[in-house]
Amino acid sequence: MKDPEAQAIIEAGTGSVEWVTQEFACADLCDKRLDRRLMKTAQHLAQSPASPINEACGDWASTQAAYRLFDNPKAAPAAILEPHTQATVERMAGCGGPVLAMQDTVFFSYGRHPKTRGLGPIGKSNAAHDRGLIMHNALAFTVSGVPLGILSQNIWARQEVPEEGYQEKIERLQCTAIEEKESSKWLLALTETVERAPAGVQVVTVADRESDFFEFLTQAQEQRAQYLIRARTDRKLVPEDSAGCCRMLEALSNAPALGTMTVEVPGNGRRQARVAGVEVRVARVTIKPPARRGQAKASASLEPVLVTVIGATEHDAPAGIEAISWVLLTNLPVKGFEGAAEKVHWYGKRWGIETWHKVLKSGCQVEDCLLETGERLKRYLTLFSIIGVRLLHVATVARVRPDLPATAVFSTEEVEALHLRVHQALPPPQPPSLRETVRLLGRLGGHLGRKGDGEPGVTVLWRGWMRLYEDVVILRAHKAALGLTHPG
Repeated sequence: MKDPEAQAIIEAGTGSVEWVTQEFACADLCDKRLDRRLMKTAQHLAQSPASPINEACGDWASTQAAYRLFDNPKAAPAAILEPHTQATVERMAGCGGPVLAMQDTVFFSYGRHPKTRGLGPIGKSNAAHDRGLIMHNALAFTVSGVPLGILSQNIWARQEVPEEGYQEKIERLQCTAIEEKESSKWLLALTETVERAPAGVQVVTVADRESDFFEFLTQAQEQRAQYLIRARTDRKLVPEDSAGCCRMLEALSNAPALGTMTVEVPGNGRRQARVAGVEVRVARVTIKPPARRGQAKASASLEPVLVTVIGATEHDAPAGIEAISWVLLTNLPVKGFEGAAEKVHWYGKRWGIETWHKVLKSGCQVEDCLLETGERLKRYLTLFSIIGVRLLHVATVARVRPDLPATAVFSTEEVEALHLRVHQALPPPQPPSLRETVRLLGRLGGHLGRKGDGEPGVTVLWRGWMRLYEDVVILRAHKAALGLTHPG
């Protein structure tokens, strides 16, 4: 049986070798020559994503064109992103199910490039080595974890860190209106997600603990936006509306256990991937508005907010491993254990946006860029964000629909070049499966494919992708020389 979500993405046109042309077809930088330059630069960088700009572009004229693009004020990050966002919305409309808008923040460090101007602190100090840019995104996924594209993106340089003690910082933040805080990034992305969501498609914002502040809950209520976020604090409740409980964790502990389920915990540099068994509880509570002072009080909502709290707790974690303990807040209807388990699974898909960050940093190596100004880097990061979605899409679809023919995602020339590189022979007449092809791509990137190695990861696929495109260019040139295809 076909996966309608993955199939809809492929049919939307993101899977062919001409994906760059299709994705940027509606680009409008108010200059036709600049539109063409954007298209050509995107093609060069997508073909060799881990290479420096000059190496990816291949010749001095193309390199100069790329530099001029990133230096041109007309090529605003929002304008570069817009055609991709339009395509994302179309894919959302065709996916045939709920869409999860994953929000998260990523920090890009450029402190080791002392000549770069227009950066800001990305740590707790103003130290020269701790400077860079901040990016906050809302990235759309299907509920099976297939990325659809970027719905909202904001890139900025943080203001200098004020010299103040811990208590002074707390008092300053308590008196600052939410619109003037960095936390407003969550509200902006929520608003843009609501504005861009296609009619008739259920869109649920999913986010980690940093999004747990009262203004997020109230704005979601005002905009009728659905959310599923992880709680950061044990909030005070209205007891008479919360089964007599004064605190959120108290309400959860008093709720009956509905059942147990498993969640996949992906590996990272500090932990190994594993499957955890968690116990699920649900409580319906009303949260009290927190105390605010100064300008924050004037703009704060004084009305309590009704939410459903879902607890997912691991009681038998392996020795030496931190147990899973999620407390999730949502305004979605939660019907019994099945409804709660569905929401826990949805939150578990949040790892996808962190994998995307890994694609940008480890795969594309965007922190090695030497464009020397923050404004140029913003345009560069916007373009690579789109390229990163493409690779994550290929890797994810290969896991969701491994039985698809490889030609559903790769071009015929890509499949041919891959087989020639790995097997020194053309592929069989019957197209190989997507899973087989992705494994071959992983081999190009250094994946050994041993019994216990699992499927190739995103970083390995990036390395394979880069090498594959070098072979595709040679294969096309060879075919053109033989008169089998038209050059270009």
